Amino acid sequence: MSTDSTAPQDLSGPRRTGSLRLRLALWVPLLTATVVALFEWSLGGFESVGQGLARTAWLVLLISAAQLLLVEAVLLRPLRQLALGCEAMESAPVPLAADAAALAPKFAAELDRIGHAMRRACGSLWQQDQDTRELKRELARQRQLVQEAQAVLEASQRELASLVRSDALTGLANQRAFDEALRREFKRAQRQRGLLALAVLDLDQFKQFNLTHGTALGDVALQRVAALLSERFKRDTDVVARLGGEEFVALLPGFGMAEAQGVLEMLRDDLRALRLPDGACEAPLTISVGLAAVSPAHPYLTAQALMQAADEALYIAKHAGRDRLSLAA
Repeated sequence: MSTDSTAPQDLSGPRRTGSLRLRLALWVPLLTATVVALFEWSLGGFESVGQGLARTAWLVLLISAAQLLLVEAVLLRPLRQLALGCEAMESAPVPLAADAAALAPKFAAELDRIGHAMRRACGSLWQQDQDTRELKRELARQRQLVQEAQAVLEASQRELASLVRSDALTGLANQRAFDEALRREFKRAQRQRGLLALAVLDLDQFKQFNLTHGTALGDVALQRVAALLSERFKRDTDVVARLGGEEFVALLPGFGMAEAQGVLEMLRDDLRALRLPDGACEAPLTISVGLAAVSPAHPYLTAQALMQAADEALYIAKHAGRDRLSLAA
């Protein structure tokens, strides 16, 4: 009878340990999955659902396995040994006082070892939490640095694009931007049978001006002329560009020959009134202009033909004495 009554008691310790192990095996992955999901979500979510679930599953599996092995090594195994020792004591016939006194220090030492293992496990979990928080802060800093670098790169790209299409000295459009505008506006004038005026402007005797006043004042003069052109031709559709050196060009959509001629004559008067470079020189800086215009009555086959007509008119103005406006035939 005594053998039958002690058999269930011998199995109660392992059963309780097995039940605890089963509960840990169920709850540890669940809690780990929750922590990993919250951590991934705080970093901005998953790039794709499939990749996010696969990565989360692997992380949960690895972390849960590590935690279960740690708990098994430092907690469950000592508890099982302690339970087996207690059950052995309970199943013993009548323990002697000497035996009980000898076993008491052993059980106390075992309990101390279990307590130390639990404290070590808690410390390890706390350190993991601190490492996770530090990793999150570092990722946030790296993300901020990437965003700042991207903003700087975008600003540099915009500045580079602006430099590619503008003249560095005057800020006007350059040859490339003007060629694109000329092709675009010429096609529009042909399609709509509208008006388009093109003026080529060249400062008179500018090389002598540079020799007399210096290239620094020559650059100032070019900037003042560019500002005057921008002020005179300020419609949204007007395009003013510097082709190089002292040569400028003005593209005036919607203007015929007569309208453009009136505006350019006022421009020549304004330039003479500037008295460049310092407002006190006796000989003012002047400009020669060649003007050509597209109209239904006077079409051109190509944009290059229109530009050539304006260049030829400028050539005539130069050889007719400078400081004048010449119209294309």
